[in-house]
Amino acid sequence: MLPAVPWPEIPDAVRGLGPFDGRIVMDATNQFEATGPKPRIADLGDLTGSEYVASLLPGARVVKVFNTVYGRYIEADPRHDAGRQVLFLAGDDADAVEAVRALVEQFGFAAVPIGDLRNGGRLMQLGGPLSALHLLKQD
Repeated sequence: MLPAVPWPEIPDAVRGLGPFDGRIVMDATNQFEATGPKPRIADLGDLTGSEYVASLLPGARVVKVFNTVYGRYIEADPRHDAGRQVLFLAGDDADAVEAVRALVEQFGFAAVPIGDLRNGGRLMQLGGPLSALHLLKQD
């Protein structure tokens, strides 16, 4: 599953979808409370955006992916003469991260796992050093 709704709608969108029983959820969300000329980032306290999403999906194996790259770079061919578009991944379940890594590699991306939802998620979420960072991996 890959939730594809604006941040404020996530709780309503996932309500009643469980049980997840170990299913993998790819979290591509960013915690924008509002977008447009005056964007606002949701204050989640000590939680990362993906930890919050995971809290709404008991039993799911959440992997953060696709959120650091603008959509126009995801929809285009990730393979370029200079290399492949990098996608960062973070998750608490190593097998789930590996499954998502293999999937996005099949799409042509260069997957780079960077840790768990707490630490890797912080690097990837809005305001983190990997947010909106577009890289190519030379093959």
